[in-house]
Formats: sequence, structure tokens, C-alpha cells
Amino acid sequence: MRDKQENLTRPVVLVADNSVAVTGALVAIRNATDQLKAQYEFVYVLPTGSLGKSVLEQAGYQVRELPFVEISRRKTALLRYVPMLLLNGWRLRKLARVHKARIVHLNDFYNLTGYVAKLLSLGTLRVVTHVRFLPQSLPQPLARTWRWLAERFADRVLCVSAAVRRYFGASGKVRVVFDPVPAVEKHAVPVLPAYRSDSTVQLLYLSNYIQGKGQNFALQAFRQAYAQNNQLRLAFVGGDMGLEKNRQFRQQLEADVQQYNLAAVVTFEGFVTDVEKRIKAADILLNFSESESFSLTCLDALYYGTPLIATDCGGPAELFENGKSGLLVPNRDVEAMAAAIARLAANPAERAQFSAAGRAYVRHKFQQAATYEQLGRIYQELLAAEA
Repeated sequence: MRDKQENLTRPVVLVADNSVAVTGALVAIRNATDQLKAQYEFVYVLPTGSLGKSVLEQAGYQVRELPFVEISRRKTALLRYVPMLLLNGWRLRKLARVHKARIVHLNDFYNLTGYVAKLLSLGTLRVVTHVRFLPQSLPQPLARTWRWLAERFADRVLCVSAAVRRYFGASGKVRVVFDPVPAVEKHAVPVLPAYRSDSTVQLLYLSNYIQGKGQNFALQAFRQAYAQNNQLRLAFVGGDMGLEKNRQFRQQLEADVQQYNLAAVVTFEGFVTDVEKRIKAADILLNFSESESFSLTCLDALYYGTPLIATDCGGPAELFENGKSGLLVPNRDVEAMAAAIARLAANPAERAQFSAAGRAYVRHKFQQAATYEQLGRIYQELLAAEA
């Protein structure tokens, strides 16, 4: 009887994520673990005080906290980094023993605590490192160091796109595992073109207010497109993650809106919990980020059937077919962004075509076998190698 109960016990995976708020990276890994709950038990490890804790706990996950310290230019952070890395590595190893976890899944390329925990376990812990941004866009001395550590100490390195994979060598431990599409749809598929009594075309920019995420380009492009079509409306939606530099970025955007006399047609909103509803309420979703390894927001827009305009900044180019299921514009090219907005806003038939084609394309490319099922198989490989 005891042996039978042990056979039914699910292997435990610790998921370490540095998100201090609900980020795309945290949502993406949760989308995957939600689908694997029947085979594995997941315990999340977040930074102390992370806003993501309550969201995960409401979804039924155990959440533990560690005082992660990231590398920054602040002298105090640099002085604390190595001692805290060693201490948090020891704490992570201790959590693994408490929860009888056999795998540590690092959902951040730069979180090195899993490697310390593996060394302290004398190699018995298996470490999976997920790379969710373009290392090519980082300062290369740091990026090359993290790459060397991942290729040397991680048992598997997971890249969210082919664009990320190109940064690594030919090692078989490096795999491309796409983020999964949402598990279910809660709201009706939008009917395009949407009927609006005021004949407006609603543009949505869904992203946390972070320098480099492209809101500044979107505002400049909107200003140009609005000069041609005054029926355009733009809504910025996202959080500041509790960081002062992000609050300042949003405040600068709001000041620019006032300066351009666009306050009546450009709005700012905070973090939303029902992303699907917000995306489906829009006519067009914009994503003009300067660097994206994948872009869960773009994937969601395509999956939910909202026409997409995105920059050619890495991963988004792999999510759809330019001109068939969305529009891809050159990175940082405001004129091209404005032209794409004007084109799609003036062409309801093309929006309807993109909606249907985008939904079909992502459902085919991001099937279960290429996303969370592949992640489950990788866990199985590591556990089998340990046995």
C-alpha cells in the first residue's frame, strides 16, 4: 500500500522567479505549470514582498519568498550581491529539501541561486534555466558570463524563441520551448469590424510602464496617425511594478500627451487582471518594444483575435506571418509605425482577415506538443537520468 502511495506522489519542482510584480515572464511560466499540475507539484519561489504572491496563491500554488538581490549599478547592491547569492543559494537548497524537490526551474536567466543550490546538493538537484529575453540586447560582458554559467551548470537551457536560441552554442541541452497559448477563453470571440456608435477605432498598448517597452514610440506614431484620422483612440494599460523609475516613465508619457493636446483621445490605465477582456475590447493591439524574446502580449492578441502591429525586435516575428495575420514594422521606426496604424485603422476588412488568420496560426504553431508538453518531457528526462 505504501509503495502504491509513493508511486502516486507527484515530483516537486521549485520555480524560482525574480518578478516583483505580475510580469509576462511570471504569467508565461504559470500558463505552463497550470497545464502540468496533474503530473508535477509546483512550488514558486519569489522575491520577498512580490505582488505576484497573492495571484499565485489564489491559483492554488504554494509560494515561498527569498530576498533575491539583482546586479545593479548601486554600490550597496553590488556589495550585497555575492554574499546574498551564496546565502539565497543555501536557502533554496534548504527549500528543496523541505519540499523534497528534485528540480529547480529558474525562470530568469540571471538568477544564479539555482547553480549554488545544485553545488550544495553535490549535483543531485537538477536545474532548468529559462531564457525569456534577448541576451543579444544586454551588456555583453554580463550576457556572456550568464551564458557560460548556464551552459556549464544548468541541466537544460530553455529558449522561448529561435531568436534567443541563436545566442547559444550547439549543445543538446539548449532547447526551444515556446510559451503556451492561454488554456481557455472566458469571453466571446470579438466580431470584427466592431460596431461603435461613435465610429472610433480603439488602439490598445498593453505593457508595464518600463523604458524600452515602446510606449514612447507608440505615442509618437499615434500622434502622426491621428493627424490623418481623428477617430483614433489610444489606451495605455499596465503597471509600474512599484518602481520609481517606471512611475517617472509613465509621468513623462502623460506630460507628453498634455503637451501634444491629446488628453481627450489618449488614456492611461493601471494593471488589469482580465487581460483577455481588455484585449478583445480593442480594435488593434500595438507592441513597439525595442527588444522582445517572445512577447506573451503579442501571442495573447493573436490568440484572442485582436489585430496586431508589432516591431521586428526579436521574438514577435516568429509569432505571425507579416501581412497575413498581422503587421511587422521596423524597430524604432516611428514613421513605419504610424503608417501601419493608419493602414489598419482604415481597413476593417483587413482587420477581420488578420483576426481570423492570427487565431488559426498560433493555434497551429503553438500546439501543446511544442509548449507545455515539451516542458513536461524535459522534466521527465531529468528525473529519468537521476534514477
